[in-house]
Amino acid sequence: MKHRFTFWLTYACIALFGSLGLLLLLFGKKDARPSDEENRMLAGFPALSGESLKSGAFMEGIESYLSDGMPGRSRIVAKTASWMNALSLDKANDAQADADVFEAVEQFGEDAPDAPGEPTETPAPTAIAPEQTATPAPDGTEPPSPTDPDAAGTPRIPREIETCTFRQIRSDGTYRTTYTFERERVDNAIRVLNAYRQKLPENGHVFFTQVPFPDIAFTVQNGDYVGWECDLEAILAANTDDGVEVVSALDVLEPGLLAGEDLYFKTDHHWKPRAACEVAQAMLKRIGIDALGYDDYTYNRNGGWYGSRVSGHPELKETTEPDTVEVLIPTLPVKGVTIDWNGTEKPCPFMVTDRHSYLAYLGGTLGPWRRYETGVDCGRKALVIGDSYICCFVPYLAPYYEEVHTTDLRKDYYDAKRAAWTISEYLEKNAIDDVYIVLSTASGVNAAYVTEYLWKYL
Repeated sequence: MKHRFTFWLTYACIALFGSLGLLLLLFGKKDARPSDEENRMLAGFPALSGESLKSGAFMEGIESYLSDGMPGRSRIVAKTASWMNALSLDKANDAQADADVFEAVEQFGEDAPDAPGEPTETPAPTAIAPEQTATPAPDGTEPPSPTDPDAAGTPRIPREIETCTFRQIRSDGTYRTTYTFERERVDNAIRVLNAYRQKLPENGHVFFTQVPFPDIAFTVQNGDYVGWECDLEAILAANTDDGVEVVSALDVLEPGLLAGEDLYFKTDHHWKPRAACEVAQAMLKRIGIDALGYDDYTYNRNGGWYGSRVSGHPELKETTEPDTVEVLIPTLPVKGVTIDWNGTEKPCPFMVTDRHSYLAYLGGTLGPWRRYETGVDCGRKALVIGDSYICCFVPYLAPYYEEVHTTDLRKDYYDAKRAAWTISEYLEKNAIDDVYIVLSTASGVNAAYVTEYLWKYL
């Protein structure tokens, strides 16, 4: 009797999900469409062709289409992720936990769990040891240019590759350790950056930065801490090849946060255009370009937006002010296309100036490849690799390159079959000069993006 009940229950579940899938195929929306809550485009019904059937891309497309169209899928997946995290016995790697949550938010919307793991708290000692004394916060000057003594263009003195920490600093000189970057992960990041540099022309550059998550930035902006520090970028810069430019987003953003600049959305998990512009300026300055500042551009300001940290939680909306989405109005006739697995090109947005969400920037995350033709005649092209933080970063590179290409190597956006080319092949095919690797800390040195994806698809 027990086995018969199990059989019929299984049969009923299969019939139910099969019926839901059939209804979606018959009556669901067939076109790709934006999701404001998930900050991405939901999959449309895939094009059928002999090549797509042979390669398996059509069935993969069907799977993505059914997954994106399944009613209530965001809540189911997010709650499952929350339960799995609660059962996890390994809480040591806060950065990987953040990365898992970040991907859940990116893929499945606002029901994703909050970032797990509590940073290590260092008790205030009675006498502050030298290694616990805070480094003075930067004075707000511009990042060093190649002619400055500490600039990346000068001869590099290798440093010992060692475990290092990211620390938030209190006014009394004590600190809170937020992330630890183990020696093996640091060494891996050095090898990754050098490998990408070797794929570029002699005058090419690889830029790298990892951007703090809002929860960390807000503690500085709100006065809980007086700054932050980390040796990671210095170690990477000292041990990478010429042409690799490691830019510390910590050093770039800290003065603005301490001065009260609004650099992150309050209701979402992304940085704002002003922060992205400041980091882009610092990177471009490394190669001698005095880039425009944030206030040199014109913006549409669209208010009333609640992002991933609030949307879906009515109780938070009652106590949280909505964000304003500042959308750059392009001064150049930028033309954007997505490039699919078979080389098919489709138009895609650059700036959606009337949109009230993060999808205003490049239309959100799209894959596997995008190309933006800027109309600038400068003879250089760039590829930007990263998570969704690149969406409001890319517009500030556009005035300085003929073409800006993008890709996001996470599994929902990049697939070896669908992408058609490895990164190495794509760099050669499109004559790319510079590569920008821009990641949030949730996708950074400690996460699979750097330890796995950047290697796997090179």
